[in-house]
Amino acid sequence: MKNSITIARHEIQLLFRERTFIMLLAVFAAMTLASAYIGWSSQHTIDQVYTAAAEQMRQNGKLASPSPFADYPHLSLLKNMMIYITLIGGLLAISTGYAAGMRERKAGVVKLLFSRPVGIEEFLLGKLLGIAFVLAAVMFLAAAISLVSSAVLVSLNVQDIIRLFSFYGFSWVYLLGFALLGFSSALVKDDEVVALLIPIIFWVAITFVLPELTSALYPTGSLNPTLPQTDILQSTTLQTIHGAVYPFSISEHYKETAATILDIGVAGTNAPVHSGILNVVTTFCWMLLCLAASFIAMQSFDKSRW
Repeated sequence: MKNSITIARHEIQLLFRERTFIMLLAVFAAMTLASAYIGWSSQHTIDQVYTAAAEQMRQNGKLASPSPFADYPHLSLLKNMMIYITLIGGLLAISTGYAAGMRERKAGVVKLLFSRPVGIEEFLLGKLLGIAFVLAAVMFLAAAISLVSSAVLVSLNVQDIIRLFSFYGFSWVYLLGFALLGFSSALVKDDEVVALLIPIIFWVAITFVLPELTSALYPTGSLNPTLPQTDILQSTTLQTIHGAVYPFSISEHYKETAATILDIGVAGTNAPVHSGILNVVTTFCWMLLCLAASFIAMQSFDKSRW
């Protein structure tokens, strides 16, 4: 266990020196900072349109209906964060896991490392702890940025703060799966490009392909967490595709659960009403499957070749 902690500390230090990681982290932090303002600006514009329309109706002697946005959830400002996490966050997680798995191989120090009293299990545990801590730090940073930026724009209560940190905690579980996928691929593939391409293909499939099949007639469904819930699946073929693909659409399960946590409604489009527990379990199963893949990759890792 002592060796694992040492490896984890070393991994954390090196990951925060990776240029690609720092670049993606900067972009992610910037989008997190802008997210609350973008959400507030959109809502503020709608409020202005309603106010102008209501005033015009009063001048014409008509009674204006109450604003439908008066009780809009405070954390609705962060609805875009679900998209930023699936897009930028997914790439950030993959680069983190890939760097952790490929670093010793590229440096040619694998044989030297395992010539010391370090077992494969200790090495794997240390790497996983390092990856998990780095992603947790990224999510905590994003949560802090969102908390401050949202608090400046709207009044948050204790429940809102709990929901906000719960959202980022759940996002950490989702992104950890991609990080472990990148780590596993880096361990088993000889070619560096192929090792990076494989988790990116999975990311594209999970983030774009499966949601598009799930969203059916909404071509931008995978990029919009709050589209109206309308029944447009009139085609038997579309219904069949939707029913077959939806259970495997990890990003859809993530967005639905994230929207529930933030209390901003259902994020998916055309999705049948599923239990919130099922969505949570599916996301955790995704992470656990990637964790199992990491153990399998580590067991098949030929340390004598590097």
